[in-house]
Amino acid sequence: MNSSYATILLLFIGITNGQQDTIQWNQFRGPNGQGYVQADRIPVQFGPETNVVWKTVVPPGHSSPVIWNDRVFLTAGDPADKKQLLTMAIDRKDGRILWRQAVQADTQGNFHPLNNPASSTPAADDKQVYVYFGTFGLICYDHAGNEVWQRKLDTPESKYGMATSPILYKDTVILVLDGDNGKSRLLAVHKDSGETAWEQPRSLFKAGWSTPMIFAHDHADELVALGSKRLTAYDPSSGEEIWWAGDFSDETVGVPVAGEELLFAGAAALGGRGDDKWDAAATWKTTITEFDRNHDNQIQRDEMTEGFAFIQRPELPKDNPGYGLPVNMDTLMQIFDHDKNGFITEDEWMRTMSGFSAISHPRLSAFRPGAKQDARPTHLAWEIDRGIPETPSPLYCHGRLYLIRDSGQLTCLQAATGKELFRQPIGAPGQYVASPIAAGDKIIMASVPGVVTVIQIDDQLKVLARNDFKEKIFATPAVVDNKIYLRTAGHLYALGR
Repeated sequence: MNSSYATILLLFIGITNGQQDTIQWNQFRGPNGQGYVQADRIPVQFGPETNVVWKTVVPPGHSSPVIWNDRVFLTAGDPADKKQLLTMAIDRKDGRILWRQAVQADTQGNFHPLNNPASSTPAADDKQVYVYFGTFGLICYDHAGNEVWQRKLDTPESKYGMATSPILYKDTVILVLDGDNGKSRLLAVHKDSGETAWEQPRSLFKAGWSTPMIFAHDHADELVALGSKRLTAYDPSSGEEIWWAGDFSDETVGVPVAGEELLFAGAAALGGRGDDKWDAAATWKTTITEFDRNHDNQIQRDEMTEGFAFIQRPELPKDNPGYGLPVNMDTLMQIFDHDKNGFITEDEWMRTMSGFSAISHPRLSAFRPGAKQDARPTHLAWEIDRGIPETPSPLYCHGRLYLIRDSGQLTCLQAATGKELFRQPIGAPGQYVASPIAAGDKIIMASVPGVVTVIQIDDQLKVLARNDFKEKIFATPAVVDNKIYLRTAGHLYALGR
């Protein structure tokens, strides 16, 4: 009986510990930002009235929910006061708002229409939650909502606003503070006080929106940060640079991911272009069909009426921010009219587009561990230049790498080799800002228009469901205990069977 009792006790402890491991989604995209969690019973069909455990009204914000045990942490802006920044804790069992705390920024900051003052996702541990607002700085609260410390930080200069999120490493909070003012840096502060643990200048880097991750290999940890034109690895205990790889785009957003003993990082070209070969002829055809009123196969200044654009993202609706370069018509005429005769010809259009596409290139690269200094000549495993997402991070799971682009085009690669397994639309068009996540053998992807698609992990595209929430979605979902925590423009949902 003693032996049987001990066996049962050990089994119970193992089950309990397993459950404890599943109820932490402690930062942007969960553990280490990788977007994957073990799960076997997540719902496939769900919606505003289907498989809803609870639904709570929340203020606007683009940050993603993070979870520690019975609490969901979230940040938001105050619609009535653009300088007031909110941190909230929500009961994971019933959706009640347990507490909310506010800080007041000195400035509203400048934000792209697709960005928000509360875009950075918090990070949490067993005692505290760490929150970053680009227009304020870092704040630490305990789980009861009491402020432990705050650290005001200068707002990095950026034409789009900040979006990077803090991560935790041992006893430090680490933050990438890249901006266009020549003061880019990595900052690590002590979790218990907010005082500086170490700081590393990043003088080569302009504004970026990527969150770093920890690349663990061969008993070594590396802090990997993707920034303008360059991927860099640092010692997370000191900030000392270990290696780098150049030839990335100027504007980077996605979080690097690891799998198959490789590190994957990528960024779209300037303007969001995901393929190195750009169909400029198609953009000319679209433009000439709509705006050439006198049918002379040229565009005159008086034909450049409302809606005319230097098309950057033809896969998006015309009224979507980012469809075209946001400059006035006179400036566009100057850009395209090379001979200054008052007309834009097809040849001038093609030359302008080709010049723009040559400025930067989309790229996703896989690196082997163990590099020192320049990793590209010695440690590049493979590389591709098509289907690269602009904002969503890549997702590694079950030996595959998934890339979701605007218009809902999904690329699946064999992670070890970069071999393309499929590249198809998932049937949910529109822009994608939220990153894909995986729960068990299923992938969850949310579009800005509010459609959440669930697919089966496989070498072929198998769409299981498309769930329309009829509200915009910018935040990446979280998964804990077979429940999906989804933030829409106005609500936080807990979804489960």
